Amino acid sequence: MDFQAMIDATNNKNSFMLHNGIRLTKMEKDHAVVEADLSRVNRNLYGAVHGGMFLTMADCAAGGTARSNGMRYVTVNNSFSFFRNTKRDHLVAEGWVKSRGTTICVVEVQVRDDTEKVLCEGTFTMFCTGRQDEIPPD
Repeated sequence: MDFQAMIDATNNKNSFMLHNGIRLTKMEKDHAVVEADLSRVNRNLYGAVHGGMFLTMADCAAGGTARSNGMRYVTVNNSFSFFRNTKRDHLVAEGWVKSRGTTICVVEVQVRDDTEKVLCEGTFTMFCTGRQDEIPPD
């Protein structure tokens, strides 16, 4: 599996991740990491990270983790807990496969800031939609 090609394709063609400033920085079997440098648009009225940004990053990490077997996945369910917020400018979301079947992949994700404190975490249930032979063109 060419993980670097999968990372490059994701970072160049995933318009949702590009729009939100999220990039896939690591992918290996059953594991992936996404990162984002935050700006004003990722923050709530109080200057802290918007909860939607945390969940978006976690979902992107879960998708990358599930796809690390070369198949395509979509999220069908998640359970997500927020522990604390941050005013820091960098977030990391890291996912690990908890269970992988033929059609369902369960991924655990943690989101941290640059102090390595866990800010939130969740469990994502991903459904396999088929082979990931190529990412569709723009």
